[in-house]
Amino acid sequence: MRVIGSMAQPERDVTAADLHFLARFESCQLTESEWTHLAHIRVAWICLKLAGDNDALDRIRAGILRYNTEVLNRRHKYHETVTTAFTRIVADRLECGEAWIDFASRIDDLLDARSPALLMYYSAEKLFSNEARETFVDPDLLALPAAKNTEAGLWRSSRPKKTKPASASS
Repeated sequence: MRVIGSMAQPERDVTAADLHFLARFESCQLTESEWTHLAHIRVAWICLKLAGDNDALDRIRAGILRYNTEVLNRRHKYHETVTTAFTRIVADRLECGEAWIDFASRIDDLLDARSPALLMYYSAEKLFSNEARETFVDPDLLALPAAKNTEAGLWRSSRPKKTKPASASS
């Protein structure tokens, strides 16, 4: 959101269709077949256009965790490092006034399944570790883009720690 005077104004490049897509995602109305890698990136793009980096990351994280739990029944598939790293990469590539369709047309490298984009930044061993799934870990090959529009210029990883269920005694 942009602040003009005392009123917040949404980015003009976020369309009603984008907001509808985000609402469908956040209310878990997207079908599993609609929840593609491109859809993940679109959610990140919309959230980043509407809020600062950390607020967007919090919203993206909460939405993916909710969707994985309520629709996919696979909360355990959430990956904190992948979510945070992709959000940082998308944030770095944002252009003021650029519509989603234009942004999507120039991110082929983020969508190439033969050459996963995050493997430029992370070794497979580090990226696919349990630690990276549970909490954000810094890359070991190439630094991720720095935050552009947070107050302190910092990213935070504030995913709540997962608690293990108490085992039932028999």
